[in-house]
Amino acid sequence: MISVILYGRNDSYGYNLHKRAAISLNCIAEILTQEEDEIIFVDYNTPDDFPTFPEAIFDTLTKKAKNKLRILRVRPHEHNQIFGDRTHLKTLEPVARNVAIRRSNPKNKWVLSTNTDMIFVPRNESSLSKCVEDIPEGIYCTARFEIPESIWESYDRLNPTGIIELSRLNGESFHLNEVVKAHNWILYDGPGDFQLIPRKDLFEIYGFDEEMLLGWHVDSNISKRLFIKYGRVQDALPFIFGYHCDHTRQITPMHRYKSPQNDPNRFVFQVNQIRAEHQKDSWGFPNLDIEEISLNSKLSDKYCEVIKNTVGKPQKELTTSYLLPETFDKEEASYKHIFPFLVDLFSSMKRNIKIV
Repeated sequence: MISVILYGRNDSYGYNLHKRAAISLNCIAEILTQEEDEIIFVDYNTPDDFPTFPEAIFDTLTKKAKNKLRILRVRPHEHNQIFGDRTHLKTLEPVARNVAIRRSNPKNKWVLSTNTDMIFVPRNESSLSKCVEDIPEGIYCTARFEIPESIWESYDRLNPTGIIELSRLNGESFHLNEVVKAHNWILYDGPGDFQLIPRKDLFEIYGFDEEMLLGWHVDSNISKRLFIKYGRVQDALPFIFGYHCDHTRQITPMHRYKSPQNDPNRFVFQVNQIRAEHQKDSWGFPNLDIEEISLNSKLSDKYCEVIKNTVGKPQKELTTSYLLPETFDKEEASYKHIFPFLVDLFSSMKRNIKIV
């Protein structure tokens, strides 16, 4: 029914990223109730010797989130080949989202484009999957309500049903439910936090515009193009609320004063074409063999297996070395001690790496 697409990088971007992302992933998984539903996280441009972001926080994710989650890894050299000298950004939203769309489950009718700090609260149904069962085709957007840091930081990230209910109650108790309306071709401010789009439409229009390499307005561009197709943006507010874990305690590069951004005139106000014809055959790295990682088969398990098989029997006695002037360059190294640290340097590298 639904492929939820998100993106990010293992770089602690923004205030308390690990917690708000875990909250969001767990809560999104909780409202996906169809077997084919999936969450696709594109880990974009994380350094090769780092694990992906979801791997770094796997112990804070629920079993359901792990089962629904697919991780697609775009490595630095893959980014640099095409985009490295064209942008200051470490992650490229339109490219990452297109990688996910290209590889999403073809059995799913809908793609939900959102971000890793959103909590969705269905209003009249038990799940998002049920909410969209019978709705007509079109692009849907809902209002975004802000949750202050002091509130969402008090949430138990491993209790998504409790978080969803608390967000529903807190929205009313603390008067958080302010609807911010905007242009009719986006409907609400911050449209990128909930854009529900038929999967076939995204293939028809060749995905998000990959010329938008400076940040901002990617969501408005896709909304404007689909507004041209359908003549309206459908209102999802009657069936779902979107709560955003506010993270303004720390200024991110995108929010800095005079930070570079995509030209809104070119990419939004003057847009009059549905399709991104310039990328018809290239959107979403179609010919790239993207790595897919599952949290149900942890990298650390494989790492430990390799170490045990190589060093043999467990250590029974303490080993000793000396950090003294007279022992400099004279110590004999123990390969069994060095090996775990050496392999650790390469454990997150691509599986087909060859070390000479």
